[in-house]
Amino acid sequence: MHKDTDFKNPPGRRIGALAIIRDGEGSVLLVKKAYKEGKSWGLPGGAAHANEPPHEAWAREIRQETGLDRTPGRLLAVDYVPYSEVSGSAEGVNFVFDGGTAKDAETLLPEYEGEEPEIIGIQFVPLYNLSDFVTPLTEKRIRFAVGILEDDFPSSVYLAEGRSLTYG
Repeated sequence: MHKDTDFKNPPGRRIGALAIIRDGEGSVLLVKKAYKEGKSWGLPGGAAHANEPPHEAWAREIRQETGLDRTPGRLLAVDYVPYSEVSGSAEGVNFVFDGGTAKDAETLLPEYEGEEPEIIGIQFVPLYNLSDFVTPLTEKRIRFAVGILEDDFPSSVYLAEGRSLTYG
């Protein structure tokens, strides 16, 4: 019996949709979110609304955060993230999709009329500089996703807190 969890009353979880967008040199697009503290840079994207599929959430979030109107490319990774007592973030999964390439990150910074900006910085960051911008978990997630794009791994990866259960 599955009395602790069931289809009619499942536990609350967050679904995230994130993009790997690179420039011509292979640097990864990062956004700085106003509501985050510490290493507040991360991949563009965010949480899905109720009844919103991950691919639709991805397109909406990428448009809101970068102005790019795209559909997600290849699924690169699914990353399980537990509840965080530090940040208060809900348990969930992040779907990481290929977002293709872009140029001139500064032109992608959205304008917010009459509201507080969510995104306060945007730039392409070389892989060797990731640790200066993002948390260790986010860095691992990015490195696995880019590794798939560069054929270091044959298929998408399932991660748990940024660690691969398949590729060590």
